Amino acid sequence: MNNKDLSYQNFHKICVVGGGITGAIMVLLLKNSNMFKLSDIGWIKPNFKSKNDFRTTFYNETSLKLLNNLNILKKLKRNDYTSVKSIKVFGPNHSSPLEWDYFDTKKNFGAVIKNDVVLNIIEEQLKDIKQYNSFVNNTKCNKFERTLYLENKIFINSHLVLSADGKNSYLRKLLSVKTINKNINHIAISGFLELSKNHNSTAIQAFTNIGPIGILPYENKNIVNFVQSIEKVECKKLLSKENPEYFICNELNKFFSNNDLNFSPLKKINKIENKLSYWDLDLNLVLNPTSSRAILIGDAAHSIHPLAGQGLNLSLRDCVAALKAIENSLKFGNDLGDKSILKLYKSDRLAKTISMTAFTDFMFFGFTSTSKKTQSLFTKVMENLNKTNLKNIFRDLASI
Repeated sequence: MNNKDLSYQNFHKICVVGGGITGAIMVLLLKNSNMFKLSDIGWIKPNFKSKNDFRTTFYNETSLKLLNNLNILKKLKRNDYTSVKSIKVFGPNHSSPLEWDYFDTKKNFGAVIKNDVVLNIIEEQLKDIKQYNSFVNNTKCNKFERTLYLENKIFINSHLVLSADGKNSYLRKLLSVKTINKNINHIAISGFLELSKNHNSTAIQAFTNIGPIGILPYENKNIVNFVQSIEKVECKKLLSKENPEYFICNELNKFFSNNDLNFSPLKKINKIENKLSYWDLDLNLVLNPTSSRAILIGDAAHSIHPLAGQGLNLSLRDCVAALKAIENSLKFGNDLGDKSILKLYKSDRLAKTISMTAFTDFMFFGFTSTSKKTQSLFTKVMENLNKTNLKNIFRDLASI
């Protein structure tokens, strides 16, 4: 882009790209850190929020502490979240589940919170931060600054850019950051179903015949929010049906026939028509989530399978690690683009990210394998783990 085509120029010491929860949390952490003036922080967040988005996310105990420190939890209304007091993981062949219960541990495992509610609360606290409702079209970097060229012809100079623009991050592409892409040939389908009884604050992970499904309790009632992972070919057949929700319910009812769980379609959620949403599950991992004066956080740095419900929790750890790296470096008077910041962030996050990626891959490919021997082996492992304290490895990993 030629300078003559650009109508505005701005400068911020640090700039965050991405309008989702990860990007919003990162901006709020920077604001509350007292390391920067309000004018030092810029937030690029394309305005693409969809209406009537009732989807939820599981926040583990560590993430809830972060939300509490950021004064988010106390602003939630009672029906905005549901505590998770029990977790059950069902393997194939209707085996006995791995189970963790509040009465055994004397603590909740986390909470399911509505995405739009969290984002609205954060945005309310960030009204005094300069925001740019546009996309990044290009970027360049010199010894002193990184320049972001926006679609609306504004360009921004910054000492450090934090990229939180999702798994299909265009900024990551512009930075020429190498990514390990993995096409698992699955589609995620999400929606709401009704249970024949109260869900009792139980979160469920089940490896059904049509693929893994995560089932989260919703609003302390008999409603659940599900995310079903299904092969693309089968998904196409499913979505071509007149009422795909009935097919999903039938599969679930057959799977849980011995567990007194019965699911049925839900026409409306909070008086709004309940529609299925779906997206490709193309997973990625970045071994070096940094570039000159740039750090990748959240799905821009890693996109894992949703079966463990840990995607956002992993992203929030990125935000905390990035802030910590910046704080440690600034103590010594370093420039925001100093390589020590990039090195600290990478060393803090890479091993933990790889561990969670390996864990979800292990679970996904093991339980979705077409080999009966493999499935039988995983079933036996689950049955044996359920008899020992080793099963708590999964619980502890999920709470990191």
